[in-house]
Amino acid sequence: MATRLPFEPPDPRLAPAPEGELFRRQRRVALLLDEAESCGSERREELTREILLAGLEALPAVQAAIGSDRPGTAAVAGRALRLLVPDKIGQEMAEGLARNEEEFPLELGAALLAKLDDPTLEPEGVVRRIDQLARRARRHIVTAIGEPLTRKSIHTRIFDIIYQLAEFWKAWGFHAKGDEHYDIRNNWLPQVLERRTGLPILLSIVYLAICRRLGLKCEGIGLPWHFVVRVEVPLENSPGFVFLDPFHDAQPLDLDDCKKMVEASGQTFDPDEHLKALRPRQVMERICNNLVAAYDRQKQFLEAERVATVLIHLGPDAPWPRLVRAERRLRRGEYRLARKDLRAVLALSPPPALAHAATTMLKHIEFEHPF
Repeated sequence: MATRLPFEPPDPRLAPAPEGELFRRQRRVALLLDEAESCGSERREELTREILLAGLEALPAVQAAIGSDRPGTAAVAGRALRLLVPDKIGQEMAEGLARNEEEFPLELGAALLAKLDDPTLEPEGVVRRIDQLARRARRHIVTAIGEPLTRKSIHTRIFDIIYQLAEFWKAWGFHAKGDEHYDIRNNWLPQVLERRTGLPILLSIVYLAICRRLGLKCEGIGLPWHFVVRVEVPLENSPGFVFLDPFHDAQPLDLDDCKKMVEASGQTFDPDEHLKALRPRQVMERICNNLVAAYDRQKQFLEAERVATVLIHLGPDAPWPRLVRAERRLRRGEYRLARKDLRAVLALSPPPALAHAATTMLKHIEFEHPF
């Protein structure tokens, strides 16, 4: 007697490609997760690698298994999810930037990136917290200046509004913690909102998000080793800018302050270069680079590799992120994956220094681990 299928016809396994092939791959992932419950740790590592071969198509089955009451299955699903999430984050971020980079919300990008820390995080919930914060800021400013925020009041009372926003920022408790630069928590937007402290770039993203919700024109400025905000203000004949430092109580900065910051990094101050606004893609890349540096310092090379995967999606034609990921994979003994990345680096015709580094690592792998 034939075994009854667990679904009614039509049988999706008989569907033409790509639907049928997708079903077969996802069913294969589910079977691998089932097997994880009754095998040893070594086999579970092999199962994780097999699941990863399915790529993002494995995500539905993996996410469904996360809450399993079978510890072996849940453990393999959790590890697979952490390794699949970077590609999902990078893909969503790259698609958003490709649609309209000028309108891409930095706070959404930072919330997406925080899924590296918590794969179950809902970025929309993080954005809603900023919405609430902006509403509180609006009430504070309207009460202080005695009139609603309109296009006219923003034009005529912009300096009062900027001052009151800084007062709100301080009253709400956002502050610097300069001795914790490599604290990973300072890179995650949800934790920055919770702890009211973080890296300058994350605090600036929160400040920019509030400004935009209030109707102010603002942009992020990436100084060497620091990040600040500029707000457009109407002058007599043309628009100008006020520079603010959200890391230090949203204090105003003049050109001399910016010059000192740049020169403290050992560079010669060039206003046209150092005070130009960064594009959203550049801001996301800068956050990722901060994360790689923080994870490297803690010798968490798998985590640095996951961040490098996001960087590859942000710059698919750039050799540097692939070289970064290859080096971290090499440190972890993932020779096959490192070899694949290094060959991709060389296919991108990198600058001589990067080509030399990639060739050297590739020769090492071919000699020490030829298979």
